[in-house]
Amino acid sequence: MSSCSFIATNFEMPEIESKAKYITVKEAIELEIKPHELVPWEKMDPNTQVLFVENKEDLNELVINKDCYYNVSEYTGYPFIYEVNFSYSELRVKQLLDYLKDNIREGQIIELWRVWIGHDDNELNIPYSRFNHNELSLNHLLQMYNWNNENYKEQYCIVLEK
Repeated sequence: MSSCSFIATNFEMPEIESKAKYITVKEAIELEIKPHELVPWEKMDPNTQVLFVENKEDLNELVINKDCYYNVSEYTGYPFIYEVNFSYSELRVKQLLDYLKDNIREGQIIELWRVWIGHDDNELNIPYSRFNHNELSLNHLLQMYNWNNENYKEQYCIVLEK
């Protein structure tokens, strides 16, 4: 089973790209990036790709990309699908809340899903809550992403309308 979070909607939405990028060891040396003490650049192939971020805080950031790695068409009938990826923190969930509130348009319906792909038990009977865009709060999203929250739901959908 794999966890998947995605947005399904009736209008296109902006993507949020990762600030992390892959560069070669050669490029890292040219940019005078300090290597990790256990793996000096000189011991690596100059064409090897390494993951680079300006700040540690940018690792596991909120990333929203059009389409989805998994086929999620059985969950929704909306034409626009966006995969949502981040490592849980309250800051990242707040960023997701701000993204949803800032980008919903008049007449738009947004479904925010968190599901287990390959989960056989009641796969399509996932609980959902419906909110006007003004009603959605951080607490609603924490119930979806924070497994320590007392109201945490293993699979869940929030339907947001404007």
